[in-house]
Amino acid sequence: MKQISGIYIYPVKSLGAISLEKATVSLYGLAFDRQWMVVDMKGMFLSQRKVPGMALISPQIQGGDLVLTHRDNSRDAVSTPLTGPEGEAKVTVQVWNDRVEARPCRKAINEWLSDHLGTYCQLVYLPDQNARPLSEKYGKAGEVTLFSDSCPLLIVGEASLQDLNSHLAEPVPMSRFRPNLVFSEGIAFEEDNWTNFRIGEVAFRGIRKCTRCKMVNTDQVTAQVYQEPLATLAQYRRDAQGIYFGLHASRALDQPDTTIRTGDVLKAH
Repeated sequence: MKQISGIYIYPVKSLGAISLEKATVSLYGLAFDRQWMVVDMKGMFLSQRKVPGMALISPQIQGGDLVLTHRDNSRDAVSTPLTGPEGEAKVTVQVWNDRVEARPCRKAINEWLSDHLGTYCQLVYLPDQNARPLSEKYGKAGEVTLFSDSCPLLIVGEASLQDLNSHLAEPVPMSRFRPNLVFSEGIAFEEDNWTNFRIGEVAFRGIRKCTRCKMVNTDQVTAQVYQEPLATLAQYRRDAQGIYFGLHASRALDQPDTTIRTGDVLKAH
């Protein structure tokens, strides 16, 4: 019996993860997931692809705030309201080919991030109403996402990671792949072919396999960059479109916002 064994959110795109026992799932994905993003002074998004040290900044949700700390000094922290920055200031930012209107966070947070990342940058927040529609290539009308690369959810099976690790000299943890949902049991890579699945009573749509880049080579604890596991994935998980690991998904459009929990039963169609 397949069950949800891990739930993760990444409040700030490309920063650290928060592991949860339960989360609210909506059309936008899991609550607070990738609702913030770090951009350069031109408004272009930054990620671990160019700034691996982003992995060392840890988010936490404390009361009504999103708190950021650096793993080298957990006492050095900055915070911003979960409801978004105060004031009406707006800024146009870019994530891949999409340009969206976001709200800039306060100057002190930008200075803190710039100091820790070694590059001038700013933190921005995307209100739900400014969510990005999914690409016409694979999205349905009404499907949206916030600052994720392409889709609101990413699900990976434990069996898929076990299969990959059987090909590696040194195994890698699931954190390298930054999933939102992890499930136990099942067959390696079976999620590739899911078109529909349910978690508890909630219906989801499997959208497309997740293409992978060099970011999976960044250790999420140390920010050190290696050659694996991407080199090995490329040997047996590749086609003309890319290297694959995990499945992009969204909550079905006709479902209400609801809570999912670790231990919930997963059934695929």
